[in-house]
Formats: sequence, structure tokens, C-alpha cells
Amino acid sequence: MYEPEPKSSPFSLASDFVVALVLGLVVVSPACDRSRSEAARSADTQSASPANEDDAAPPVIDADWVASKFQAPPPPEQKDWMREIEKDPIAALKQMDPAALQPGRSRPAPPAGSQPEITEIRAQKPASYQPEQPLRGWPPVVGQFYPNLILKDQTGQVSAISDFQGKVILLEVVGLTCKACHAFAGGNEPGKSRFRGIQPQPGLDSIERYATGYAKLSLEHPDVVFVQLVLYGMDGRSPPTEEDARAWASHFGMDRRKNQVVLIGDQRFISAASRKLIPGFHLIDQNGILRAMSSNDPKHDRLHSSLLPKLASLVNGD
Repeated sequence: MYEPEPKSSPFSLASDFVVALVLGLVVVSPACDRSRSEAARSADTQSASPANEDDAAPPVIDADWVASKFQAPPPPEQKDWMREIEKDPIAALKQMDPAALQPGRSRPAPPAGSQPEITEIRAQKPASYQPEQPLRGWPPVVGQFYPNLILKDQTGQVSAISDFQGKVILLEVVGLTCKACHAFAGGNEPGKSRFRGIQPQPGLDSIERYATGYAKLSLEHPDVVFVQLVLYGMDGRSPPTEEDARAWASHFGMDRRKNQVVLIGDQRFISAASRKLIPGFHLIDQNGILRAMSSNDPKHDRLHSSLLPKLASLVNGD
């Protein structure tokens, strides 16, 4: 006997619609999640791309912009070392480096035998300078190996960061129009003439004075190599010429024979990431690992209260 098909009630139609909708969401949801994750990854990639790496850094090393970002540290605590020696001679002598009592690179040489003689470090087989090769590992990252930069130095020879393995390296990133860089190089020392007419940032002492004040040691310590990495020339937007870099080294008394090295940057370093590091200092340990970084970035180490005390700890083996 033929029975007519039951008619669908409004409730059953609604129920069927809900089931279909749920099934659709189950199928579509993973695709949406994949789409969202891909979009997020794309956004992350774009945010990490060089084109957007730093909108705040001007295209030129502007002296006033740099000066406003690196204010002078407070003056280091002055101690009466004779009194400290009377109170606790062993503790005082551990803190006090004899050269620290004679500020400035032009200081008289310490008495013979007071510390080991500095021997110039030169690789037996210097690395080949290849400016056409990609620059790897730049900018450096704290806690990782420092990139083995291979560049010409102020003598026209090639020097590599790896040449100095076994020593503590204090590296300063320099732009030749940076007023703070001129001050850190000693431009505010009494009687010092200006380099290319640029007035150093007022209130900033030389890095040598800050080292003797906060690290209690001289940058002429035999276990320290002081490197200035000059990345920007006199126009503030291009690499330095070799002539300008040599003139800078001569003006500020950077003596290659005492392992005071001026490395001359090239076009590979020209970027917003490099501009962010000027002025600034990098502390590299005896194994080539970047231990501290002080620059315009407030997230980095403070020069006087963090980086320089770490320099002392590395040199003293603490």
C-alpha cells in the first residue's frame, strides 16, 4: 500500500540546517586557522624584513639625533686610594689598576715591570679582504658568536676579529659625523683640536676615562684589544674613505702597535640596523662571544653600570 512521504516540519528543516552548518564550520575552521596562521607568518616576515627594520633611524648619521640618544653617564666614584690601601690593602689593590690613576691615552708609561708589555697582534696568515662577499651575522646578537669581520685597518693591512681570540675585545661602532663618537674618542680632552671641525658632544668623556673610572682598568691593558669599527664617513650616509679613517686614527692616537685597531667599514654595513648602533660599544669575550652591547637602544646594557663592569670581570677572570 502506497504511503505518501511525510512532509518535513519546520522544526526538522531547522534541525537539518543546524547540522549542515556545524559540519561546514568543522571543515572550514582548519582552513581558516591555516589562513590566519599563514597571514600571521606573513606579517611577522614583513615586520622582520630590512625594509621596515627601523623607521625611527634617519637615513643619515645626524649628529644632533645621535647626541640626544646617548647622554653622559654619571661621573664615576672617586676614591682616595691611599686611604683605601690603609683600610684594606689587599682589597684595594684588587680593585685598582695602576694605569687607572693616569687618565688619557697620552699618559706616561707605567713603571717598567708593573704590567706585561703589550705585543702587537698580527695573524701569521692574514685573512683575505673580500668586500663583494655577503656580510654574515650582522648586526650581532648578545650571547652569540660575534661575526668574524675581515676589514682593512688604519695601517692598510687586513685584520679580522678572530685574530684577537683569547683577548677581551671592546669594540666601538663609529660614524665620523657622530658628536658622541668624537667625545668618546677623546675630543673633549683639554687642548684637543677638533677633527674636521666637528664639535664633540658636550659632557661626554673619553671611553678611556670611563674605563678607568668604571672598570678600574686602562684600555692599554695587555689583555684588552680596543677596536673602533668606522661604518659611516663624513657625509653621514656612505662608508668612510680609507684616507678619512686613517686621519681619524692618527688624530685620536689609535696605535695599531698597541692593539688599538681602527677597522674601515664598507658598503655592506650601510643600513638602518647599523645606524641604530651608533654610537655604541660591544664587549666580546676571549672566546669570541658577544657578552654585552651598549647603544642608542634602551634595551641594551648601560655603559657605565653594566658593560664596563663586565669588561673588568672578563679581564680579571671573575
